[in-house]
Amino acid sequence: MKERQIVAIDVGSSNVVIAVGTIEDDGRVNIQGIASEPISGIDAGHVENSETAGRAVKAVKERIERELNIKITEAYAGLSGDFVRCVQVTDYVYVKDELGSNQITESDLEDLDRRMRSVKLPDDREEIIHMEAIRYTIDDKVVDEPVGSYGHVLSATYNFILTDRNMRERLNQCLKKQDINVKEFVPNAFISHLSVATDEDIEEGAVIVDLGGGVTDVAVLLRGKVRHIASIPVGSDAINSDIRSYGIPANYIENLKRRYGSALTEQTTDDKIVFPTRRGGPKSILRRNLATIIEARLSEIADWVRREIKDAGCGTKFAPVLLITGGGAEMQNIESLFASKLGIDDVRVVYPEYGFTDNMTDHITTSAYATVASLLLYGSMHGACSVAVGSNRDVNKPAEKTPIQPVEEKPIEAPKEQEQRVEEKTEEEAKPTRTPLITVDPTPSNKVQNDKIIDDDDIFGTGSDDDDKPKWWDKIKKKISTMGDSFAGKDEEDF
Repeated sequence: MKERQIVAIDVGSSNVVIAVGTIEDDGRVNIQGIASEPISGIDAGHVENSETAGRAVKAVKERIERELNIKITEAYAGLSGDFVRCVQVTDYVYVKDELGSNQITESDLEDLDRRMRSVKLPDDREEIIHMEAIRYTIDDKVVDEPVGSYGHVLSATYNFILTDRNMRERLNQCLKKQDINVKEFVPNAFISHLSVATDEDIEEGAVIVDLGGGVTDVAVLLRGKVRHIASIPVGSDAINSDIRSYGIPANYIENLKRRYGSALTEQTTDDKIVFPTRRGGPKSILRRNLATIIEARLSEIADWVRREIKDAGCGTKFAPVLLITGGGAEMQNIESLFASKLGIDDVRVVYPEYGFTDNMTDHITTSAYATVASLLLYGSMHGACSVAVGSNRDVNKPAEKTPIQPVEEKPIEAPKEQEQRVEEKTEEEAKPTRTPLITVDPTPSNKVQNDKIIDDDDIFGTGSDDDDKPKWWDKIKKKISTMGDSFAGKDEEDF
């Protein structure tokens, strides 16, 4: 079975994830294992320190190799960051008219493709990692299948995906040091739809927003083609930094955001959340103020997404579905915020679910694995990876289960009492764990919930009076760039 194995590696700003699967006879992917490890040295997709990043890659690689008794030597690797971009180029050829009837043949198509491949980039620091025709026209008429049609001039618009060769090479060398040869670098945004979107979504129009830690990847699809991609250099880690900058202890932030946070201030109550501290009295924050911080940053990301949709040039009649995925997608009311900001009716948080065998839920329980899942599917369509059988255990002995599977998340419950306490983690608990990202800490015990509040001071100095807005709120609002109120772009065609 090893000749049908696929290995995918997603080196993110917060975690590095490796997934291994096999290609079944029906083309679906059977996931064998997924392992995740916290990572440092990666900033918004840029490899800033190959040594610290390499240690995380080594740790997660060794874990999954032990579990599956394999030796990983080759993998598909995702690329994400502001150094990945796309441009559209249009060119044309005259039909050769070899048959004397102006019928377009494969030879005409090859001539046009050859011209496109000879395009010279304006910046020699960039390289083409993917190119694809997204639209053909014959004598100014759009056609789906040019070969066999009739006309005098065959034109095509190609989507070129470019990357900074130095940034790609940094990641390549980081993986090579861990004995991983990259079979192909794949832009994360380009393949983000594979595991989360239906064929109907891709055909009729979809926008995929993959909210990662340091980067938010955006892909615009129409008529079965990826029309535009972008990597926004802002992700959910920015929300954590915003919360931390207002005096919230770092140990509480992720748990606080997931359990009590909301993307909409107007749908949030004035419950007070209290934090015990090692020194001095407890600190507190109103849930409404927490939501204000989250909403401000997500609104900024939504404005970026609006601009990318406009830059895709799909026309004023473009009415896509918006699919939100990634580790940052699991937040209350996030669909409502994006629907309101972008004017899109159909907005959904989605999880990897298409293209896999029925056991996928044993391995993927969170949208944080959407990228690596889509990389596996891409690999299954472009060739197996070189994977050797290891010697970590007796291959005839059933493998013991080891805890590299995702921890099943518990539902996020709204606090039942007007005043809530968040339990402080010990130093040992605060250390990075070896379980995948996106886990939810247990609900605080009844003892903690029922403790009397010692100090009602709000660390933001705001209280619950809506008329007394904190000064920092104005500062956040000023930072958010305003965008246009519509997706109005050039009308390339009527849908």
